[in-house]
Amino acid sequence: MAHSVEAPNPPTYLLGSSPAERERLIAQCDLLRDASRDLLSRLPLPRDAHALDFGCGPLGILDLLSDAVGPHGTVVGLDNDQQMITSAELSIEERKLANVSVTCGTLPWNGGSGFDLVHCRLLLINSADPEAITSSMVAATRPGGWIAIQEFDWATWQCDPPHPAWDRLKGLLAAAFGGDVQIGSRLPSLLRTAGAGDNLQVAAHTYYWRPHDPYQVLLLHFAELFRERMASRGVDRGHLTSLVSMLRDHLAHPGTIVRESLLVQAWAQKPLRP
Repeated sequence: MAHSVEAPNPPTYLLGSSPAERERLIAQCDLLRDASRDLLSRLPLPRDAHALDFGCGPLGILDLLSDAVGPHGTVVGLDNDQQMITSAELSIEERKLANVSVTCGTLPWNGGSGFDLVHCRLLLINSADPEAITSSMVAATRPGGWIAIQEFDWATWQCDPPHPAWDRLKGLLAAAFGGDVQIGSRLPSLLRTAGAGDNLQVAAHTYYWRPHDPYQVLLLHFAELFRERMASRGVDRGHLTSLVSMLRDHLAHPGTIVRESLLVQAWAQKPLRP
């Protein structure tokens, strides 16, 4: 069941909440499933834990958290986009996640604190104030509980053989994206600054793509989504079209391999005492 709470000045998810974006996010959940399951296996959660997935989107890791907390534990999915919450309700129904509920809102949330685990994945990269989000996550966690974050770092997102069109288009997109596209590298310091420095640990995962893999052309997909935003920042439309065309040809070559952005995972324990 979804609950509605006031979300003051909620940030806008720049990629939207269309049916196509829901499908992309669900596919992304499948891609990152093993990495997220590995992360949860490292967290010594208590029996019947209470967990929060902040910025859950249409699924996030709600299904993995459902398994992790057990049938008598509880999971709350929190997102400030009602369309995402509606999609999440559908995912919960499809997967019969009886111990999961979703709420439309943001942190700080009047549903209370005291969670054994507060998690977010690919939320900070879309935020103009990741420090505030991390601090809110720590505040929502009980003393001794865990805060876990997963974010990409675009610094490692490269194609081989290299191509000037990749570098130029990626740079233009990063400037227009709206968030810190290398936020993954900052996760340890964000957690420490927010007051969750106990037992701080970091891990990372990456992926490689060849032609015909959908993620081989993710940069081109993002370029189309952000075309108008880049143009509004003074980028010539014809130049964009030329870059996309050159890069599309290069990525379609059988020998071209794309290394996905590094997925950085950082987790830490909230101190028992301030």
